[in-house]
Amino acid sequence: MGGWINHRAGAEFPWGTLAVNVLGCFALGFLEGAARGDAVALFVLGRGLLAGFTTFSTLMLETMNLARAREADRAFFNVVGSLALGIFALYVGLGLGESVGTGAGG
Repeated sequence: MGGWINHRAGAEFPWGTLAVNVLGCFALGFLEGAARGDAVALFVLGRGLLAGFTTFSTLMLETMNLARAREADRAFFNVVGSLALGIFALYVGLGLGESVGTGAGG
């Protein structure tokens, strides 16, 4: 998915990695809110599947490559933007998951 996004958006910034990580944060927040204490679902889906989906090591490598290419502004945005958007996506996903979990009698 990240490669496809990078191909479409251009290779000047690792948009694909950013998108995958933000989507993973949203999905983890949603799962956390909807699962409501189901430890097995949270562990298997959240820590297993979604942790494998997101790409922290790729984020770090791409940030280092930007810094080495003297693209400090893009490297900075890659880290700060990823953190800010990731936390926001997790928050939105958590709220949506809680509302779905509550609506289903959770």
